[in-house]
Amino acid sequence: MISLADTGLFSAEQLKVLSRLKVKDLRDLFYYLPRKYIDRSQKLDLRNSRAGDMVTVVGKIMHAEMKYAGRRRFTIKIEANGFIIYATFFNAGAYMQKQLLVGKEIACWGKLEVFRGRMSFMHPEWELISDEVTSPQHSGRIVPIYKITEAMRNAYLTVRSLREKIETCLTNYERRITDYIPQTNLQNLGLLGITEALHKVHFPQTMAETEEARRRMAFDELVLFSVLNEEKKLAIRQIDKKFRIVSHPDLKKELEDLISGLPFELTGDQQRAIGTLLKNSAATHPVNHLLMGDVGSGKTLVALILALVYMRHNLQVAYLAPTEILARQHYQTFLNILPKGSFEGVELLIGKDAAKDKRGKLERLSRGESLLAIGTHALIQDEVNFANLALIIIDEQHRFGVEQREKLRSKGETPDLLSMTATPIPRTLTLAYYGDLEPIYLREKPKNRLKIDTRVFQESELERIYKAVRKYVTQGRQVYIIYPVIDESENSDMASLMSEFSVLEKEVFPDLRLGLLHGRLSGDEKDRAMQKFKDGLIQVLVATTVVEVGIDVPNANVIVIRHPDRFGLSQLHQLRGRVGRGKHQSFCILVAPDRMTAEGEARLNAMVRTEDGFELAQVDFELRGAGEMTGLRQSGASEFHVADLRVHGPLLESAVEFLHQHPEVQRQFAGMKNIRQTLEKGLVLFGN
Repeated sequence: MISLADTGLFSAEQLKVLSRLKVKDLRDLFYYLPRKYIDRSQKLDLRNSRAGDMVTVVGKIMHAEMKYAGRRRFTIKIEANGFIIYATFFNAGAYMQKQLLVGKEIACWGKLEVFRGRMSFMHPEWELISDEVTSPQHSGRIVPIYKITEAMRNAYLTVRSLREKIETCLTNYERRITDYIPQTNLQNLGLLGITEALHKVHFPQTMAETEEARRRMAFDELVLFSVLNEEKKLAIRQIDKKFRIVSHPDLKKELEDLISGLPFELTGDQQRAIGTLLKNSAATHPVNHLLMGDVGSGKTLVALILALVYMRHNLQVAYLAPTEILARQHYQTFLNILPKGSFEGVELLIGKDAAKDKRGKLERLSRGESLLAIGTHALIQDEVNFANLALIIIDEQHRFGVEQREKLRSKGETPDLLSMTATPIPRTLTLAYYGDLEPIYLREKPKNRLKIDTRVFQESELERIYKAVRKYVTQGRQVYIIYPVIDESENSDMASLMSEFSVLEKEVFPDLRLGLLHGRLSGDEKDRAMQKFKDGLIQVLVATTVVEVGIDVPNANVIVIRHPDRFGLSQLHQLRGRVGRGKHQSFCILVAPDRMTAEGEARLNAMVRTEDGFELAQVDFELRGAGEMTGLRQSGASEFHVADLRVHGPLLESAVEFLHQHPEVQRQFAGMKNIRQTLEKGLVLFGN
């Protein structure tokens, strides 16, 4: 690899500064991508521009003034192509005053506004232009702008000088760049060659060229990411599993008898999921599945039937639930579906077990007498040991950190893993964030499940909504009322749980039994509130999103959600799933503020339009991106540098397919621990 020192273009101080930024050779330099671009190919004509337009101005500073009226306000007056425009910077420092001097040539880019009756920029992006305004790197074209640190400036490495050095290096060394993608594949994929992409990402002729170039680099990044996932899969396939499920006629018949004895009919998706899980359980290596089920699709039943099969083989299962009340519900569900007299060894492990009871449970598990442990974080404690743990089931897997999951896995030698989530994830994100897990989908709802009637109301209609709530409670039903925040804030006009609960309790529903549930309550207090609601002792539960994943309360048929525009779509869908679990028609009432953002309005329209959690997850992804979606922040996947999955998502499947077609590429980048390290190994390969 050619070091930056070998080019002779950088001083010793500049090399030192760049090295700290991990820019040490030409490959690193070429991948130091522009953070944005300024289009200097167009001259500003104010006659054809209006407030709100994004424009570029290249001109001379005619006047500069700092005012101290309440806060610092630095304003410059620019003459550009015969027109006058002002740029204003609030709280500007001394550095800006020293740089933006009268007589200097400047390029500004930003939104055109009218400020105090004058055409203005407010805090525009800017760059000074030297006397060499005719230099092809800096004017009359779309110009790249790079991130420049204070240390770089101190080493006399400016945006301008860095731009010049990158262009010189591209010109001098482009013939030595080789591409790991064959020309035929480039054509089939509709991608630029790497040399062309590097030129276009740094020095495009049009903004469309920058998108072409970044598409190619996004593909490279997704290939590297897929390499990591394939490495994980390969490593797992090379492990010999200690305990296997071996299918035999008796097992099949027992399973059929169990399913036929259920008080309801399994959906087609549930039957297919069970079949896939059982088939894969016979593998010679540990298998990892991600079971994604829409709200009410029956994930728990699939998991418990799978657990029963392992137990038939005298193998132990650990079922991890995020809350004590949910663990209790799963425990009871399992006892209900378990053939009478089949197993005695089903344990419930929770934090507040009495010492004597807990000791007995732990001893039975360690000796292998109990085959199923259902519990909360108590399952992860060091004192919990298993004799032959073969399957781990994690409910609402995004509620647990990677370390917690791995600690539970370490209690067995080579256990299979079934992670479950009721928050559907678009296929693109599943590949990107959970590429080492095999996804299984549950989309179907039970046939007897009624559609939830979802409606949007305004805050001004609250009185009407409360009348409806009273009507349903009078009929014997129960109601949730959900708030986005616990306490009032002077920076927000949102209704808060604590202030509203007092009003609801004393003025709106003084004759009804209200309960309170929020995140500041202790675990025991939360469990007691939910249990009282389930038992019918609470008629109206006033809560925050802590009920998003909760127990089944078939008698609750109304959920009122205040300020629904403040929630993500997946979260709204989960909240809506708290109702619709009984025989009565259910309602989801979204109480929206009079004014909403376009994005907030789009989310509510989607909620009214469909109950399909997978469709809503896709809409949520397109509106908010991957980073805000539930469960993905702590998935362990690194941030992408170039790839935006909303734009480049289809490229991910192409990247996976390309790797399968070209195992030599997989070998070329093998051994990397994470995507950042893999990127440092690089994609631009130089010939000898």
